[in-house]
Amino acid sequence: MTRDSRTMAAASGPREEGTEPHAPALVHHVASRFVQTYSLTRVDPEFDQLFAETVEVWHSFDHETTSLPGREFAGAMLRMLRATAEIVRDHSDRIWSLKVDHDGFALAATASGELGDGTPVHISRCLLVTVHEGRITRICEFGDQRQRAPLDEALRAAGRFRS
Repeated sequence: MTRDSRTMAAASGPREEGTEPHAPALVHHVASRFVQTYSLTRVDPEFDQLFAETVEVWHSFDHETTSLPGREFAGAMLRMLRATAEIVRDHSDRIWSLKVDHDGFALAATASGELGDGTPVHISRCLLVTVHEGRITRICEFGDQRQRAPLDEALRAAGRFRS
Protein backbone atom coordinates (compact mmCIF):
# COMPACT_ATOMS: atom_id res chain seq x y z
CA MET A 1 0.00 0.00 0.00
CA THR A 2 1.41 3.39 -0.97
CA ARG A 3 1.33 6.47 1.19
CA ASP A 4 -1.32 7.98 -1.12
CA SER A 5 -3.56 4.92 -0.87
CA ARG A 6 -3.19 4.86 2.94
CA THR A 7 -4.27 8.50 3.03
CA MET A 8 -7.32 7.78 0.89
CA ALA A 9 -8.16 4.68 2.94
CA ALA A 10 -7.99 6.70 6.15
CA ALA A 11 -10.21 9.42 4.68
CA SER A 12 -12.82 6.93 3.54
CA GLY A 13 -13.02 5.10 6.85
CA PRO A 14 -13.10 1.38 7.49
CA ARG A 15 -14.11 -0.90 4.63
CA GLU A 16 -16.86 -3.43 5.21
CA GLU A 17 -15.87 -7.08 5.03
CA GLY A 18 -16.30 -8.58 1.60
CA THR A 19 -16.49 -5.32 -0.35
CA GLU A 20 -14.22 -4.82 -3.30
CA PRO A 21 -12.45 -1.57 -4.12
CA HIS A 22 -13.81 0.32 -7.11
CA ALA A 23 -12.33 -0.19 -10.50
CA PRO A 24 -9.70 2.52 -10.94
CA ALA A 25 -11.21 3.43 -14.32
CA LEU A 26 -14.59 4.28 -12.74
CA VAL A 27 -13.03 6.40 -10.00
CA HIS A 28 -10.81 8.10 -12.59
CA HIS A 29 -13.91 8.93 -14.65
CA VAL A 30 -15.64 10.47 -11.61
CA ALA A 31 -12.47 12.39 -10.70
CA SER A 32 -12.09 13.72 -14.25
CA ARG A 33 -15.69 14.97 -14.40
CA PHE A 34 -15.40 16.49 -10.91
CA VAL A 35 -12.12 18.29 -11.70
CA GLN A 36 -13.41 19.79 -14.95
CA THR A 37 -16.37 21.30 -13.13
CA TYR A 38 -14.44 22.22 -9.97
CA SER A 39 -11.93 24.19 -12.05
CA LEU A 40 -14.77 25.58 -14.21
CA THR A 41 -12.85 24.33 -17.25
CA ARG A 42 -15.92 22.53 -18.56
CA VAL A 43 -18.97 22.47 -16.31
CA ASP A 44 -20.61 19.05 -16.36
CA PRO A 45 -24.37 19.51 -16.95
CA GLU A 46 -24.91 16.36 -14.87
CA PHE A 47 -22.51 17.33 -12.08
CA ASP A 48 -25.11 16.51 -9.42
CA GLN A 49 -25.22 12.89 -10.64
CA LEU A 50 -21.62 12.41 -9.47
CA PHE A 51 -22.86 12.56 -5.87
CA ALA A 52 -24.51 9.90 -3.74
CA GLU A 53 -27.95 10.52 -2.27
CA THR A 54 -26.21 11.73 0.90
CA VAL A 55 -22.70 13.20 1.07
CA GLU A 56 -20.62 13.69 4.19
CA VAL A 57 -18.67 16.95 4.21
CA TRP A 58 -15.84 17.81 6.60
CA HIS A 59 -13.66 20.94 6.78
CA SER A 60 -10.37 21.17 8.64
CA PHE A 61 -11.32 24.50 10.19
CA ASP A 62 -14.38 23.25 12.07
CA HIS A 63 -13.77 19.47 12.41
CA GLU A 64 -17.49 18.70 12.17
CA THR A 65 -18.94 16.27 9.66
CA THR A 66 -22.16 17.36 8.01
CA SER A 67 -24.42 15.07 6.00
CA LEU A 68 -26.11 16.79 3.07
CA PRO A 69 -28.29 15.66 0.19
CA GLY A 70 -25.89 15.05 -2.71
CA ARG A 71 -27.82 17.04 -5.32
CA GLU A 72 -28.19 19.98 -2.94
CA PHE A 73 -24.48 19.93 -2.11
CA ALA A 74 -23.50 19.70 -5.81
CA GLY A 75 -25.70 22.72 -6.59
CA ALA A 76 -24.27 24.75 -3.71
CA MET A 77 -20.72 23.86 -4.72
CA LEU A 78 -21.31 24.95 -8.31
CA ARG A 79 -22.94 28.21 -7.20
CA MET A 80 -19.97 29.00 -4.92
CA LEU A 81 -17.43 28.20 -7.66
CA ARG A 82 -19.24 30.45 -10.13
CA ALA A 83 -19.74 33.24 -7.59
CA THR A 84 -16.03 33.15 -6.73
CA ALA A 85 -15.08 33.36 -10.41
CA GLU A 86 -17.40 36.36 -10.83
CA ILE A 87 -16.17 38.24 -7.75
CA VAL A 88 -12.43 37.62 -8.11
CA ARG A 89 -10.78 39.59 -10.92
CA ASP A 90 -8.32 37.58 -13.00
CA HIS A 91 -9.61 34.49 -11.22
CA SER A 92 -7.76 31.26 -11.73
CA ASP A 93 -8.08 28.02 -9.88
CA ARG A 94 -5.09 25.87 -10.62
CA ILE A 95 -5.36 22.21 -9.75
CA TRP A 96 -1.74 21.28 -9.35
CA SER A 97 -2.07 17.73 -8.10
CA LEU A 98 -4.57 14.96 -8.66
CA LYS A 99 -4.09 11.46 -7.28
CA VAL A 100 -6.66 8.78 -8.05
CA ASP A 101 -6.93 5.55 -6.09
CA HIS A 102 -9.42 2.67 -5.83
CA ASP A 103 -11.59 4.42 -3.23
CA GLY A 104 -11.45 8.01 -4.39
CA PHE A 105 -9.13 10.83 -5.23
CA ALA A 106 -7.17 13.68 -3.72
CA LEU A 107 -6.69 17.03 -5.35
CA ALA A 108 -4.66 20.06 -4.37
CA ALA A 109 -5.60 23.43 -5.79
CA THR A 110 -4.86 27.11 -5.43
CA ALA A 111 -7.36 29.86 -6.26
CA SER A 112 -5.93 33.26 -6.97
CA GLY A 113 -6.86 36.69 -8.27
CA GLU A 114 -7.89 40.01 -6.79
CA LEU A 115 -11.02 41.33 -5.11
CA GLY A 116 -12.67 44.54 -6.29
CA ASP A 117 -10.97 46.56 -3.55
CA GLY A 118 -7.53 45.33 -4.62
CA THR A 119 -7.17 42.66 -1.93
CA PRO A 120 -5.17 39.76 -3.33
CA VAL A 121 -6.72 36.29 -3.15
CA HIS A 122 -4.55 33.22 -2.70
CA ILE A 123 -6.37 30.20 -1.30
CA SER A 124 -4.68 26.81 -1.17
CA ARG A 125 -6.66 23.72 -0.30
CA CYS A 126 -6.71 19.96 -0.59
CA LEU A 127 -9.76 17.78 -1.07
CA LEU A 128 -9.92 14.10 -0.22
CA VAL A 129 -12.92 12.66 -2.05
CA THR A 130 -14.34 9.21 -1.34
CA VAL A 131 -16.10 7.42 -4.20
CA HIS A 132 -18.37 4.42 -3.63
CA GLU A 133 -20.13 2.61 -6.48
CA GLY A 134 -19.32 5.46 -8.85
CA ARG A 135 -20.72 8.22 -6.62
CA ILE A 136 -19.02 10.73 -4.33
CA THR A 137 -19.96 9.91 -0.73
CA ARG A 138 -17.55 12.07 1.29
CA ILE A 139 -15.44 15.19 0.81
CA CYS A 140 -12.83 16.29 3.32
CA GLU A 141 -11.48 19.78 2.66
CA PHE A 142 -8.21 20.89 4.19
CA GLY A 143 -7.50 24.60 4.02
CA ASP A 144 -6.73 27.73 5.96
CA GLN A 145 -9.88 29.66 6.83
CA ARG A 146 -7.81 32.84 7.20
CA GLN A 147 -6.88 32.64 3.52
CA ARG A 148 -10.59 32.42 2.67
CA ALA A 149 -11.75 35.23 4.96
CA PRO A 150 -11.46 38.16 2.49
CA LEU A 151 -13.22 36.16 -0.24
CA ASP A 152 -15.95 34.98 2.14
CA GLU A 153 -16.50 38.59 3.27
CA ALA A 154 -16.77 39.77 -0.36
CA LEU A 155 -19.19 36.95 -1.20
CA ARG A 156 -21.38 37.84 1.81
CA ALA A 157 -21.34 41.53 0.86
CA ALA A 158 -22.47 40.59 -2.67
CA GLY A 159 -25.24 38.36 -1.25
CA ARG A 160 -23.59 35.29 -2.79
CA PHE A 161 -22.52 33.36 0.33
CA ARG A 162 -24.62 30.32 1.18
CA SER A 163 -24.51 30.69 4.96
